[in-house]
Amino acid sequence: MSNTRRIDFRVSRNDYERIVNNTKAKGHTTISSYLRSLALEKDLFIEGKILETNSLIKKILQILEK
Repeated sequence: MSNTRRIDFRVSRNDYERIVNNTKAKGHTTISSYLRSLALEKDLFIEGKILETNSLIKKILQILEK
């Protein structure tokens, strides 16, 4: 059995054309790889912001402890 999962969703004809054009413009060879990268990049962005916030809080606490 495959460890992959399938996700299906519907889009309008116009949205589909935009997705196809964006797929090519971003250098992806398939719509799946393009959409997968979009979905996962958002997670990395949010994770980065959480780590950045954590670091800032630590710096503030160090300043307050002085």
